[in-house]
Amino acid sequence: MGEDACIVQGSLSAQMLSEDLPDRVPDDLKEQATKLLPCVVKNLAEQEPTGLMGRGDHEAIVRVQAGLAKAGRRHMVTVRADDKLGDRRDDNLIVVGGLDVNEVTKDLLKRLNCTVTIARDESDRNFVEDLIHKQRWVMTEDQNDIWDYGIIVRAPSPYKKGKHVIVLAGVYGYGCMAAAYVAVNAIKRVADLSREFPRGFECIVSYHRTGTAASSSETSDIVLFRELR
Repeated sequence: MGEDACIVQGSLSAQMLSEDLPDRVPDDLKEQATKLLPCVVKNLAEQEPTGLMGRGDHEAIVRVQAGLAKAGRRHMVTVRADDKLGDRRDDNLIVVGGLDVNEVTKDLLKRLNCTVTIARDESDRNFVEDLIHKQRWVMTEDQNDIWDYGIIVRAPSPYKKGKHVIVLAGVYGYGCMAAAYVAVNAIKRVADLSREFPRGFECIVSYHRTGTAASSSETSDIVLFRELR
């Protein structure tokens, strides 16, 4: 991406973080939890006026900045919140975060007719879905083993001719980190693929961490890849 690039970060709204509270308490407390919900949302929203952000999304942005610097970029890429993008929408964009936290991600996946997406099931759990083959990838976690998934989309910008957009999103934070890791560790390959597939491409990536907090290993891989239609 050129010098006129912008990273677009999402935010965790207080409403989104709190809205399922009544469903997570015992039945005899549901009515009280429902009544308290507006106060909980207000209190959470007031904790940090600049907004809240998932650690995985933040780590993804750090990895992008470090990867671009390693590739020769001399200046940090400007970062803007999705609701404060303004005229920067016309720049080359690196959009970080899923549909539930980043409105630009949601808009781009729709405009680009992407067939990989991130959705929620009946239990309010996120998953990556291949809309063509109706296959889902869900996060799994036990004491020493974590699997998560994410998506990468690169395409000509629907906002400005001559510009490009990259979307990095995950089922949860680890998946977003994996998307960033794959993207920045294959910058040349991504550039080659952009020339090979001028209409853009989309892929699903995996994240796997095994071991304890004191001693663990991480791997990220591409699970599915195809040209945008």
